[in-house]
Amino acid sequence: MTRVKVSKDAAEFVRSEAAYLRHRNPHAAKGFADTVRRAKDVLKTFADAGNVTHGLQIDGGLTLVVDAYLFDYMREDGDVNIIAVRHGRMRQLTPNVEEELEEDSDVDESYDDSSSTFKL
Repeated sequence: MTRVKVSKDAAEFVRSEAAYLRHRNPHAAKGFADTVRRAKDVLKTFADAGNVTHGLQIDGGLTLVVDAYLFDYMREDGDVNIIAVRHGRMRQLTPNVEEELEEDSDVDESYDDSSSTFKL
C-alpha cells in the first residue's frame, strides 16, 4: 500500500468544507467525509488512479475525481502527496505568473521575440 500524505492547504480546505457542510447540512457533511475517505483509500491502493485532464497543470501532477470533488496530487518517493482538494465547480488555483515574473530579478528586460512564430 502507498502512503498518502495531505498538504496543509488541502487539509485546511477539507476542514473548512466539513465545517461549512456540518453547519448547513449534516447529511452532506457525512457524504463529504466518505468522499475524502474513499479518495484516500483509492490512492493507497492505486496511486496512479488520477488523470491529467482535470486541472493540475504541473509536470507529474494527477487529479483524482471522487463524486463532486477533485483531489490534486503528486507522486514523490513512492508516496502520494495530496496538494489540493476542491469542489468540481470551483476554479483551480493557479499561480500568478506575471506577479512571479515581476518579483524575479533575473528576468532579462531586453528579450527580443521578433523571431517568434506566435503573433497576436
